[in-house]
Amino acid sequence: MSDPTGGSDTSGDTRDPGDTGDGGGTEVPYPPAPWRSRGEMSLGLLPARHRRAVPPDLRPLGSAARLGIGLVRYREGTLSYDELMLGTLVRRGHRAGLLIERIWVSDPASMWGGRRIWRVPKEMAEFSWTDRSVTIHDGDGLLAGVTLRPGRVRIPAVPLMAPGFGGSADERLFIPGRLVGTVRRQAMEITAWSDRLPSLKRPRTRIAVVVHPFRMTVPGPVHC
Repeated sequence: MSDPTGGSDTSGDTRDPGDTGDGGGTEVPYPPAPWRSRGEMSLGLLPARHRRAVPPDLRPLGSAARLGIGLVRYREGTLSYDELMLGTLVRRGHRAGLLIERIWVSDPASMWGGRRIWRVPKEMAEFSWTDRSVTIHDGDGLLAGVTLRPGRVRIPAVPLMAPGFGGSADERLFIPGRLVGTVRRQAMEITAWSDRLPSLKRPRTRIAVVVHPFRMTVPGPVHC
């Protein structure tokens, strides 16, 4: 765990991300789609040491050696929770978005709703925030530490898309998320990185933004 560029030496988890498994304890009630929220999110592309494995029904969008990372704080709305997601930018036909390969949340209703509605493999974790950094732990220990340094130049609030893919190759789901938010470039640095996560070439992103504040709607999924 000491090396922030450490992680697994493989190209990624060989299971299909749509395999949500049965872990996580007793299922709890969750709200139906759409989920509406307000908060802040940080998005970046990390240089992976190995090309990401992509399911056969999808194609990489750009380099498969880039790992998408998202840190989100849903402060108001349908549910309030924190989230860390990792994935690969992919396309399927005319649709493009992030294939959500690993995702951790701080709320059990979000976990079960994500698994059941959008078929994304949500797991539980604890998020410890300071002013500009966060550490994330799950039941097996420290997952990641991230430091964020937002820039000064802002783009006024604009409508944006936040698309993703869930499900499996046999039943692929497209998640047509949309949001309105104020965008700034930012620096993102990985300060800790579990050996259970994909290996990184460098602990810093070349491309990262923060959207703060945002208003987001995530409708029910579309079957591809």
